[in-house]
Amino acid sequence: MINFSADRLKTIYPALAIGLTTAAFIIAKTGRDALFFQGKGIFQLPVATLMLAAASLPLAMIFVKVMKTWGARPARIAIMLFAAAVIGLAAPFLQPGNSRLLFNVFIFIPAVFGIMFASLWLLAADIFENTPKSQAALAFSKIGASSLGGGMLGGFIAKGLGPYLEPKWLILIGAVIILLVTALVAAIHRKFPTNIVAKKGDNKNAGYLAPLSNPYALTLLLIAMTGALAGLLIDVQFYISATTASMGSKGNANFFANFYIMLNFGSLLLQLFATPKIQEKIGIRGGLMVLPFALIGGASFATAAATAFSLSVLRVTEGGLRSSVHRSIWEQAFIPVDSSDRSVVKLAVDGIGARIAEGIAAAGLYIWVQRVAPGGAVAGPLDTRWMAWLTLATVVVWLVITQKLQVQIRKEPAIGRAQQTPETDCERFPDQCPCTTELGKGIA
Repeated sequence: MINFSADRLKTIYPALAIGLTTAAFIIAKTGRDALFFQGKGIFQLPVATLMLAAASLPLAMIFVKVMKTWGARPARIAIMLFAAAVIGLAAPFLQPGNSRLLFNVFIFIPAVFGIMFASLWLLAADIFENTPKSQAALAFSKIGASSLGGGMLGGFIAKGLGPYLEPKWLILIGAVIILLVTALVAAIHRKFPTNIVAKKGDNKNAGYLAPLSNPYALTLLLIAMTGALAGLLIDVQFYISATTASMGSKGNANFFANFYIMLNFGSLLLQLFATPKIQEKIGIRGGLMVLPFALIGGASFATAAATAFSLSVLRVTEGGLRSSVHRSIWEQAFIPVDSSDRSVVKLAVDGIGARIAEGIAAAGLYIWVQRVAPGGAVAGPLDTRWMAWLTLATVVVWLVITQKLQVQIRKEPAIGRAQQTPETDCERFPDQCPCTTELGKGIA
């Protein structure tokens, strides 16, 4: 029997929880996409995105309210049980085509998983709150790799079961895995007491978004919104390209499973071999500029040659870098935020702000769909070159805003500053202390 030390268990437990949750997400998302993107499903995407943005705001606010009332740990268990129940009960009744239930599940899955991922990363941050930064850096790197490994595992499971099961049963399997993760998270709560101490005089009745009055948090919000807008435009182009292939439900499941396997495999390689060097050499601001710089090249390629290949390359570039290099360094950007405000800022930035940006973009896409395919009927291939140009412009704005991130840190030196210690003798900013690689110190 293998005996693990307490320090190793601090890494193994959250890594397993986040990895299994990612596997559940990929399995459920494969089944969801296979059902939804048939027939006229692609023309419902703008409306679905609008509804996702609308649903994310109340979900996030309810979750914050529950955290303030019950505490973060009971709220985490509650949201996971709620997600498993809703997805599990709906899955057996899902059918491909124009279904109201499928439409709602298509929206619910990313909305609720976004909150669950946010909460699990915050749990990891809680566990390592008082850990020496050099040890936390290694631990969070392993947790990030576990998440990507879970994505690969989910893709392989979906691909292996795809020929034998209808896509709706993949969604049910995702719900069952969530239940298993819930039990694991409950065990983590019992084994590792919380390290988060509320601020003196903390007012539980304060506004949900009060911490966003901080200029540094506002900069993070703008980065998240422009990044989400670019990501949505890239996703829509990719899904339009995939839908035109008319592969059927099982063909779609196999296609999306293959795509998620390759995407997570590429992300895992980047996480293991590229991310540590990038964050050591160029810090937060430089690391956060890697993804938009890469997308400038991909979007330029897509504008010059709007082919299925160029759109796939753009989607793989965006997904691969976002899941590895960008996600790792993005989580570090929340370090300067006070630990007692971090949950609210994280949810507001990644759970609300990003969705609002996607909702605004979806409104424009809806108008476009009504013009080029009224009633879901289209005469020929859809011309999406304008989306590539808009993506390019959005990425440029994204770069400009990210450029200001370090300026905000310098202007606000007291935000979330950790106490100086003899061990580091410097402020807790990764640009100044390369060893402070802390994934999850904030939402998702």
